[in-house]
Order: sequence, then structure tokens, then C-alpha cells
Amino acid sequence: MTKHWQDWVWIAFLIWYGVGIILVSLDWLPPALQWANAVFLYLAGILAILYAMKRLKGANGIIASLCIMLLTIFAESLGVHYGLIFGSYHYERDFGFQLFGVPMTIGFAWVMVIFTSMSHYEFLLNKTKTVMGALRYSTVTSFLAVTMDLIIDPVAFKGREYWIWDQEGIFYDIPTQNFLGWFFVSFFIQCSLYVVIKQEAFSSTWSGRMMRLYFLVILMFIVTAMVEGLWLAVFVTSVFYTASLIIRTRLEKVA
Repeated sequence: MTKHWQDWVWIAFLIWYGVGIILVSLDWLPPALQWANAVFLYLAGILAILYAMKRLKGANGIIASLCIMLLTIFAESLGVHYGLIFGSYHYERDFGFQLFGVPMTIGFAWVMVIFTSMSHYEFLLNKTKTVMGALRYSTVTSFLAVTMDLIIDPVAFKGREYWIWDQEGIFYDIPTQNFLGWFFVSFFIQCSLYVVIKQEAFSSTWSGRMMRLYFLVILMFIVTAMVEGLWLAVFVTSVFYTASLIIRTRLEKVA
């Protein structure tokens, strides 16, 4: 069977990921290759956009992805400039082109977070649209978003100093406001997607790929956290991720 070019993007990501996780686990990633982190986020975001194109039917997926990028970059810029939503922080590393003072890679990362979280709960999208349905779907997917940030932020802040928090918090000196911000920004986006996505069955290998992508991203940061000695972050993230799988299993049974 001939592979589509989109399948080759997935394969390229897996190769990049495989090399990257070996280098990270052995702490062999030299400073000269720090740009590889941005490529990793770009590839993950592109895969999520491809999924969105299939889930929302072509151009609508691209439009939704661009809207998510712009909205989240704007939300992040409010933190960078005014300390709003996520708290006050600033970027230390060069992640490339910036928009509103926020690297574009962050926008791609958010697209990945939103759509990989969606892939876990697609079965909730195929029901009759109700207010309670929107609240349920948006809550569980946002729980997944926060779960991912529980490992991303400690690694990015304490481990690698990609950005620096100007406030303090009980979890690795990260303000609690940040995690609340992640939840509510994700909740708003997911609720909007819940409304616009049509009620139709969706079966695709890309659903499984997105679920695996979510796990692989978390695994990459968990391995990095282990190398950096951030064991509390590893434990907390593992607990939250396990809880999310239990929630998903129970919701599937009643769906």
C-alpha cells in the first residue's frame, strides 16, 4: 500500500523523536542542537494540524488551527507583558520568530495540546449537542491539557530555563495561576470546537496517532525531568495521566 505524504510526516516525526529521546535520556544533547527542541514542537503541531484537517474536513481544520495559534499566542502575550491569565514570566531562550513577544513554536505546541486531548474524547463529540455535553467534554479535555503542563513547565523552567517565572508557586515555584490559565484557555477552545464540529462518526488512523502523540510528548518530558532530577513532576504527571485514562474508560462505558 502506497503511503500518503501525510504518513511520511508521521514517520519523520517518529524518527526525529527516537533520536531525540535517546540523546535526552543519555544527556547527550549538546547546546549546538538546542534548536532541535523547536523542530520537535513544530513537527508535533503540524501532525495535529493534519489531524484537524481530517476531523474538521480540510480547510476548516487549517482555519481552526490558525485561530487556536493566534488565540493562545495572544493569551501567552498577556502573561509576558502584563502577568495576566498564566501569570508573569519571560522567555530566556531563542525559539525563533515571535508574535506579540511569544515564539510561534508555542502556538504550534498549543495546537498539539488541544487536538491530542480531543482525540482521547472523540466519542463525546458524536452525541447530540447539549450544554451538559459541552461542559463534560471541555472539562475532561482541559484536564488532559493541564496534565501535560504539569510536566512541561517544571522541565522548561527548572530544568532548561526556556522561560522564567517572575512569580512563585507551591509546585516548583510555578504560580498556580498558570495551571488555572491552562485549564480555562483550553476549556474555552474545546467548548468552541465542541459546538462547531458536526455530529458525524469519525474513524481514522489519525485518532490513534494523536493519542500516541500525546503520550510520546509527555514521555519525552518525563525522561527529561528524570535526567534533571524533577521526580515530583514525574510522579504528579503520572498520577494525573493515569486518572485521565480511568476517566476516559468510564465515560466510554456510559457513552
